[in-house]
Amino acid sequence: MPALDVLQENQMARISPKNKRFRTKDEICRDVSHILRSSDLHDGTKLAVIDQIFWVWSEFDGKHAGCKYWSKAATESGLKNKGLVHEHLIPRKIVREMILNLEDLSPEAVNDILDRFCVGVVVTKAEDTRLNELKLNSQMPPDWDHKNLWARYHAAGIEVPLQPMKKQNKS
Repeated sequence: MPALDVLQENQMARISPKNKRFRTKDEICRDVSHILRSSDLHDGTKLAVIDQIFWVWSEFDGKHAGCKYWSKAATESGLKNKGLVHEHLIPRKIVREMILNLEDLSPEAVNDILDRFCVGVVVTKAEDTRLNELKLNSQMPPDWDHKNLWARYHAAGIEVPLQPMKKQNKS
């Protein structure tokens, strides 16, 4: 089955805008900014919210189908959702530190971090295992220059086309 047909067949429904839980990216950034600035909230609560936002943000267009970036192996595999992993381009631990270290807690600053660094990538389970074996599941390579966002994937030999996947329409 061609890869694009797999994407169409496995459309992951993101939260419908009609659902009470749906938030736009602007609303998410506004809320995170407000939470970070709140002196009334426990640090643990702030961390829990931030960690949850990483998944909401990186899966905004879909966990698998709809996700903008797919490894070459995931695209060509013909695997269904169970054989794929939604991974984060930059480990959540690093993005969390970036957000917690923001001096400017504005929604725009939060959006900048999330847009640039909280990016989902669909990989195969074997590729995810390779990242884990190289101890790159929660860190960047030791020689990371803070510019090459794809450094973990390059170090693990995971090929990801840098052009986002086109969104697929349900048939």
